[in-house]
Amino acid sequence: MSPLPRKLYLSGTVALLFAGASAWYILAALTPCQNLTPLTILATLSAFLISVCLRQMGRHPQRNIRLYLSACIAVAAITLVVDFHSVRSRRAVCGTPQWMQQSILPSRSQQ
Repeated sequence: MSPLPRKLYLSGTVALLFAGASAWYILAALTPCQNLTPLTILATLSAFLISVCLRQMGRHPQRNIRLYLSACIAVAAITLVVDFHSVRSRRAVCGTPQWMQQSILPSRSQQ
């Protein structure tokens, strides 16, 4: 069993960073519409990471490297699906006139 090349550790690190950032934005949102843009960007970056990992799989035929890259693809795919679901479910709430009116009007605590 050959060790992983150092360049491949970056793919796993980035996949875990994207997953952690997505969890942070989903759990730290004070309002439902607060973090839609960062979650959309993280979903796009996760899709790009999947394509990078698939390209790396073509370059490395060793089984252990392919398993590692498959795990990176799985983490990025889960991040992509969770971010998409979160943005899609919250977008319906954020598009309502009631929510738009609340976000435009200043709150009473700021006066």
